[in-house]
Amino acid sequence: MNVWLIDDEQPCLEELAWQLSQYPDLELEGMETRPLKALETIALHPPDAVFLDIDMPKLDGLELALRIQERCPRVIVIFVTAHAQYALEAYKAHPLDFLLKPLKQTRLQECVVHLRRQYDLLYRKAPEKRAISIHCFGAFEMSCETEMKWGTRRVRALLLYLIGQNGTPVSRAELLDALFDGRNDKNTIHNLHMTIYRLKSLLAALDPRCERIRLTEENALAIASGICDYTDFMRFARENAVITEENAKSAAQTLSLYRGVYLSGEGYDWASERALEAEAEYERIALGLAGCHLASGRTREAENVLTGLLCLNAFCEEAHTLLLDLALESRNRSTYLA
Repeated sequence: MNVWLIDDEQPCLEELAWQLSQYPDLELEGMETRPLKALETIALHPPDAVFLDIDMPKLDGLELALRIQERCPRVIVIFVTAHAQYALEAYKAHPLDFLLKPLKQTRLQECVVHLRRQYDLLYRKAPEKRAISIHCFGAFEMSCETEMKWGTRRVRALLLYLIGQNGTPVSRAELLDALFDGRNDKNTIHNLHMTIYRLKSLLAALDPRCERIRLTEENALAIASGICDYTDFMRFARENAVITEENAKSAAQTLSLYRGVYLSGEGYDWASERALEAEAEYERIALGLAGCHLASGRTREAENVLTGLLCLNAFCEEAHTLLLDLALESRNRSTYLA
């Protein structure tokens, strides 16, 4: 997603650019302190979104936003200003958000989440027929183009359990233990076979060519890249024991997949174990990425990654230590004390 930043104060532009740099899907296309010059350039090469100040000389941000919208009707407008009194008037331009300076990282993160959703509505191509999307970080969500009927609650539970196995074959005894509390009488075994059959039938209906998701004869769930956030996250974790310059960008994208506790609210014991494992991998990748940034002199990027990690785990001693070291190096006494 291409974004433009407009503010008559250069330090404010640089600060916002730094804060947005932690979001790999946001590509900074341009920055400008002169509103009229920005309008001229944006009209020739429309961005997807524009962050702009309101209180600017010659052409204020509200008027600039309206002119940009005249020439680029689908551009997403986000105001960033130190003056709260402009809020009501600013909504004449129908902005996506109104952010107040000094901009807090948590507030910006909320804005980016809304921005992604709006971008999806405006710019993404229509999903491919029978497209499948599975989200396991946070509340479980599975969407597809065709109607989906679970049949029974155990079909859904079986899918969730197999996702957590990361493509590893699962024995009948393991499934009986996970789904039927270890019972192995004749009726229970029959119910298990019917549950497996129903899940296979459901997946075949969703993906007839078995290119995106399929259940093997060994009860292993094969999921292609880009379908499930948890699968993609754990695949990167398994394949990248060390974070380097070569995989740093992929590491940042992987961290962005983690948007909540794994299968939050499901209540399965095995889900809790997987949640702890995913959290540990997030911490490992985040610390590795922060170390990579520090080794290359990207202190601000490192600080963003460490701050994000502490939002997840406020008791991560290594993250606190690294942030304290950064504050000492920059001689920022107030930050160090905080």
